[in-house]
Amino acid sequence: MYFQILVAIQRATLKLQNLAVLMALVLCSSNAAASFQTNELLQARIRLFEAWVANVMDEQALKGLSVSLVQDQQVVYTQGFGFADVENQNRTTADTTYRIGSVTKLFTSIALMQLVEAEKLSLDTPVIELVPELEAIQANGYALDEITIRSILTHTTGLPTNPNFILDKQAVFEPLVRHAFLQKLPGQRLLFQPNRTHKYSNLGMNLGGLIVERLTNLTYEQYLQEFVLAPLEMDKSGFPGEMDESQVVGYSRMLGGIRVGGDFPEMSRILGLPASGLLSSASDLAKFLSWHFRTLSGDDETLLSLKTLAQMQQVQWVPLPIEQNPAMASIATFISNSLELGGTGFGYFRNKEFVMHGGGLMGFTAEFLMNNHNKLGIVALANSIDAPLSFNHPQSLTKNLYDMVGAVAAAPVSANTKLRYAEYESVYSDGHNWSYYATEIDGKLVLLNLRDGSPLAEPAILTKVGEDRFVDLNHQGFYSGEFSVEFHRGASGEVDAVIVNTEKLYRRN
Repeated sequence: MYFQILVAIQRATLKLQNLAVLMALVLCSSNAAASFQTNELLQARIRLFEAWVANVMDEQALKGLSVSLVQDQQVVYTQGFGFADVENQNRTTADTTYRIGSVTKLFTSIALMQLVEAEKLSLDTPVIELVPELEAIQANGYALDEITIRSILTHTTGLPTNPNFILDKQAVFEPLVRHAFLQKLPGQRLLFQPNRTHKYSNLGMNLGGLIVERLTNLTYEQYLQEFVLAPLEMDKSGFPGEMDESQVVGYSRMLGGIRVGGDFPEMSRILGLPASGLLSSASDLAKFLSWHFRTLSGDDETLLSLKTLAQMQQVQWVPLPIEQNPAMASIATFISNSLELGGTGFGYFRNKEFVMHGGGLMGFTAEFLMNNHNKLGIVALANSIDAPLSFNHPQSLTKNLYDMVGAVAAAPVSANTKLRYAEYESVYSDGHNWSYYATEIDGKLVLLNLRDGSPLAEPAILTKVGEDRFVDLNHQGFYSGEFSVEFHRGASGEVDAVIVNTEKLYRRN
């Protein structure tokens, strides 16, 4: 054990050194952003993001997407892309309602913590006291009374991932009796000793939703509507059966060049409403983000106190790939919180300075992301199951929205100056192989490859060498030492194309 602790501390020290380097880079980036932060720049960055998204959606044949970016109490940007229903040509908007999958767990976690604040239960309340039906599960030699509310919120119950139902897309779906998962418990077993191992569990979160019902005499759906959704005026959010579920068709992965629509819409009911059942929109989840920032600033205790929400977002468990006794878990959690490394909170996940939760169902994916340091939050919802929304995806839509638009929105505002190279800003493409975007960053004209997963990571920074002619003196790619750019003007005198080395790419307005 002592060796494991020593290794953990050594790793944490190395991560602290890396974090110091990262912080230095972030500070440099922030200072650079401050020098050109203007509304004009923000709009230019939004256009860049939209051009990049359009390219990703075309390349991956994604169907629909809705996003919102919030800076504290202001919705900086919200937009829909593509189609909610391709067959009927219904386009998406910020108000389009999607299935948000496991992002639902944030709402279930908030409901449980409201009951903790109301002293109707505690974090250490054994689940079996409120759900005696849990006795039916095969204990596997472990103590069932060690499964607590804390265990549910940190995914350390030791329970299986899902309720004991077969996910059969070809079967005729028969509506489940409420809490039918309890009847299936005898066929399941406890996989790990409680509070020793991280094991993500929809089954555990369904137990949490049932506890909400038994302590309030309301259905889970009624409770969330009355005590979470309604106070935040999230009127475009609800559960299957409460609202129109047909406005968005979920699409499968590509197979044979085709995405199948309407594939297995019953999945959220089978996995359990408290685990994955909520439907919501980018506009409603923007309200949810702003509530977080108000509460964490001490300005709004409508749903939870500052202390409780802050506790939920702190690391409560570090999901190491080993069994952890209480002492080791406490040390790992302390190190992670001290160095802001990441782990599992009460319902939330942390990745350094980011607090997040993702969701996915057949045909849908969702990502919820917030940075409390700059009060910047993002939500992205898609109706293609493999849409790259995850912040850690190499082609992440949320990360690019954060880097392209969020970084500018969060930077200090300086004197309003005009962009010097606005006439060049556009997409330039040959329609197949090459797709570049010309824009301005920190007073420099840059050329960004829209086919890159992170276009801002390696921009071609251009130096002017003549009328409409530029070079990238530090280019490290295939055209190292000879990367040249010449903008071409048509008969009207306006830029209509660009020649990148020997490739002529035409402007796409």
